[in-house]
This record gives sequence, structure tokens and C-alpha cells, in this order.
Amino acid sequence: MKEALANANFPQDADGRVYHINVKQGEVANRILTVGDHVRARAIARWLDSDEEAGHPTFIHTSQRGFLTITGRYKGVPITILAIGMGSPMMDFFIRETRAVVSGTMAVIRFGSCGSWTERAKLGSVIVPRAGFCIRRNLDYFSDHPIYPELAKSTPYLVSGTFDADAEMTDQLAGNLKSVLGKLQEETDGAVGPVVTGGLNCDGCSFYSSQGRQDPAFWDDNKDLIEHVMKVHPETDCSEMETSMLFHLAKCSVQQKIKAAGCMQVFADRVGNGFIRPEVVTVLEPAVGKAVLDTLVSTKIEDEMDPVGTVWECVNKPSV
Repeated sequence: MKEALANANFPQDADGRVYHINVKQGEVANRILTVGDHVRARAIARWLDSDEEAGHPTFIHTSQRGFLTITGRYKGVPITILAIGMGSPMMDFFIRETRAVVSGTMAVIRFGSCGSWTERAKLGSVIVPRAGFCIRRNLDYFSDHPIYPELAKSTPYLVSGTFDADAEMTDQLAGNLKSVLGKLQEETDGAVGPVVTGGLNCDGCSFYSSQGRQDPAFWDDNKDLIEHVMKVHPETDCSEMETSMLFHLAKCSVQQKIKAAGCMQVFADRVGNGFIRPEVVTVLEPAVGKAVLDTLVSTKIEDEMDPVGTVWECVNKPSV
């Protein structure tokens, strides 16, 4: 921490910079592509307009807490690419702190990787869920002195209801992905694709226990977890740790609207116990990143921020 902060409830410095992401008003655009991986964020940023095309330099900032913010323009439209790391708490930091410094509607698409729970989504597929839910470890079940004994006895894992993605943005994203990946399927002899839509994503509170991975070194009681979850939510396609939390927080934004959608590459086949090959990722990630950017720039934003005074204000005449 370099600057004095005020307000323990929502820490910001004298310039209005939020605590963890370390950005202020005018540094994050209304349209945001979020990923976990810094390398993925920088790779996608290659699609952004050049400084000459945009009329301003691309803004790049890494916070002390490890959040990478890249703001520029794509096809002339202001866009932020933000790498947040992994897990629901990181999604919570990201959404709350960007919401605090962005006025007007926010459009957020999460682009990540996942484990597939269905045979229709093989390695190299891209899943676009219509909604998501969360799985949380029931800590009282494992406690020596549970606060809620009856809950402690009931189940080691708690499964939530569902949270819808933005339907219009989800449909647009799926269409853009199908257009791009249809060609790549032929070029890669089926190693990439298809696009899987209409199902559910589940967020675990961890990569291991709450996603049903077996670890003999720990007491997890999760041997039957996936089977149980599929009975509760039979339309589940995949699991990861962030996208359903995004949908949940978008629903809970009560003062200003957040439109949320997500897509994830199938890296892990939980049915056949396989993992994606690096050369497939090299082909897949740039194509998916571009499809997400195309979706964001076509998304309508109400009360979009005035560029004057922002990092995307044109300071030079854009090249034609």
C-alpha cells in the first residue's frame, strides 16, 4: 500500500483509486473482457487498435495485488481487458471495484477455461452457458464445533440455485463463436470446437474438493459430489470458479445495470479424464478472444461514459 486510504468499508485513496485493482474513474471502460491469466489478457490485447488507430496510447496498469488492467479501443470502441486471477473472491474484488469507478451500464464477458462434465463438450470445445450456480464447501460439516449441528450433518457441500446470464449478449457471443470456430474445426480436423450452448456452468469454491476431484491427502467427502450435483442440475455442462459468481453479482447490482455473459474453453475432460494439448490452445485462444471482443463492441450500453478526461480520450487524430 503506497497511498493513505479512507473508508474501511470500501477503501479508496484521495484520487478515488480502489484498493485491490488500483484503478480510478476513467481508466476502465463500460465494456470489459475479463480473464484469469495475465498471459491470456496480453495476447488478446494484440487485437486492440494500435495507438495510431485509436488516437491515444493503450493504458496498461498492474496493481500491487496482481490485477492487470488494459484499456484501449477495438474497432474504435473503448474496451477494457482485465486479468483477475482465479476464484470467486477475485471475481468479487473485480466486479465491486470496477462498478465503483464505471458509470452507466457495464457489459462484462468472462473468458476462461473449464472442466467438462458432459460428453457433448469434448476437449477443445467452447461452452457458452445460459446460467450458472455455485458449489460451496459446508465448513460446519468438517468442524470440531459446528454452529449449526443439523446443517453440519446434512451435507458436506452446498449447491445453490441458478443465476441467468444476459440472454441477448449470450446469444450474440454464441453466434460469433460458431462463426469463427466452424472454420477452425475444419482446419484442425476437429481438434477445435464445437460451441456448446444452452446448459449450466457451476462454480466451485476450490479447484479440488468442491469440483469433485479426489485428493487422498485430505478429508473432503466428495466422492459422490458430481453425481449429486447432476441430479440437482442435470443440465450442467462444466465447472470452474468464476463465471457463475459473475452472473450472481450482476444480478445483485441494484443501482446500475451489469450485463454478464461467459464462455470457457474445455481444458479438462472430467468424463474421459483427458487434458487439452498446448498446440490446440495456441489456435483456440486468439479466435475466442476476438469473438468476445466482437460481441462486446456490438452490445448496447446505456449512459456510456463521456471519453473526455478518460484514458481512451482521443488526444491525436485517429488514423484512417
